[in-house]
Amino acid sequence: MELPHIGESCSISDCNRLDFLPFQCDLCKRTFCQDHREYKAHACPEQYRVDTQVPVCPKCGEIIPIKPGDDPNIKVNSHIENNCSKQPKIKTYPNRCNKKGCKKKEAIPVTCKSCKLNFCLSHRFEQDHDCKGFIHPLARQPAPKFSNSRAPQPSSSQQIQDDEALARALANEEDEALAQALQASLNE
Repeated sequence: MELPHIGESCSISDCNRLDFLPFQCDLCKRTFCQDHREYKAHACPEQYRVDTQVPVCPKCGEIIPIKPGDDPNIKVNSHIENNCSKQPKIKTYPNRCNKKGCKKKEAIPVTCKSCKLNFCLSHRFEQDHDCKGFIHPLARQPAPKFSNSRAPQPSSSQQIQDDEALARALANEEDEALAQALQASLNE
């Protein structure tokens, strides 16, 4: 050996290789060659300090506390056998939109007043989800009957007034529903 004072030998007794760029383990503070620099390769006794696992029960979703050095699989098995509530996790967004082709989910239910189905915020209005319980205000007027006799047709100003009255009635219904919802949320 020409330069024995340069580099260090591996701390593994079977290896004892002289390495000119040795690695020092940040946990056990011993010096290792490139082959033994990882925690598992030199069986580091302090490895538990870095290898921290937080086991979660697959059935109930509860976090299971473990001590350093304990096997998480054994702790999870004992939890399942002894005190697992076995209640599945509650879905965060169970309110799926019923509009055909839409896959959005909402945190709170948005129910249509007419058809009583659940929809996302984009399709919450009756016009947006082609509600079967909803009849468009212009479609509510009876269809004209075709006959040979001439029946008196309402004037266009009368029809406009009827349409405006119908629109005001619909707006009042929505305002009342909103007021009831606000009152219910304040009571809770």
